[in-house]
Amino acid sequence: MELIIGGAYQGKLSYAVEKYDIGEAELFDLSNGLPERSFRCFFHLESLTRTAAERGLSARELADTLLPLFGESVVISREVGCGIVPTDASERLFRELHGSVLRILAREASSVTRIFCGLPERLK
Repeated sequence: MELIIGGAYQGKLSYAVEKYDIGEAELFDLSNGLPERSFRCFFHLESLTRTAAERGLSARELADTLLPLFGESVVISREVGCGIVPTDASERLFRELHGSVLRILAREASSVTRIFCGLPERLK
């Protein structure tokens, strides 16, 4: 798995499509839920994590579900832990869960790249 993280609208998906020559049919938007099969590229992991937080899943439970599905795919996620800490408890829970999931995925990933202003920074 190749993990690509970064803030909103920083060019993560554009970078992945160009770098890995990914076609439209090879993309899956995780805001639509879990797919029934694997794709070359998954994006909007944070949407799936939000749903998992609402259902009370742990980071380990979510990661154990995702890792076999992701396999050798490119996974793109918004980094949500920077900025102002929300006052809403459910928003804080979501951010904590998402950060934990990203740590697990990063540990398992063959590479981790952060995109900032469209520029890649290799972390692993």
